Amino acid sequence: MNWQCPVCGPDKRYGDEHPVCPRHFCEIFPIEPEVAPEPAATSNTGPTDTAQPVGTPATAVRWDRSRCWYCGTEPPDPRNTECLNQDCHRPLTPPALLIGFKYGAVEVNPGARVELGRLGPHGQVFRSYPNVSRRHAVVGVDPNGEPWIEPLPTPNGTFLDGTEIPASVRQPLHTGHRLRFALNAEGTATVYAR
Repeated sequence: MNWQCPVCGPDKRYGDEHPVCPRHFCEIFPIEPEVAPEPAATSNTGPTDTAQPVGTPATAVRWDRSRCWYCGTEPPDPRNTECLNQDCHRPLTPPALLIGFKYGAVEVNPGARVELGRLGPHGQVFRSYPNVSRRHAVVGVDPNGEPWIEPLPTPNGTFLDGTEIPASVRQPLHTGHRLRFALNAEGTATVYAR
């Protein structure tokens, strides 16, 4: 089934592997098969292309280095390091790991680690989920660019593609992996090629 983002419009369609628009982190809605055009082949070379062709291993996404990875804006000077779009202002180099949740995103750069839950720097992403623990899991990226997730001891569980990960067991993350904290705090991982 094809899915469409209400912000991107009909120009951008997603497959079943995306619970939210990876560009705007908003809910996407289904398009009836009889009115949807044939999906174009996915090249994974655009600034926000995170969909993988069916049957292709989902490891890392390449981005068009001449555009902002997040909003697609072209910088007027190739030496720019920050997007000049007034609604974006992100660095032109994407994070090594992006996890898009319904209420926000988590960005992690190489060599960094971030604790996720209702407390901390990303607490606003999980505040609508009372069954997510205050300290639920840690995500990080090794200095060599390998992303991972490690659940913290919590009664409500951390799930990777529907399978619960035991507490304190580090699991690698790849593009397209679906994470779930507790009952319904779901996110999708995107790993950018460095």
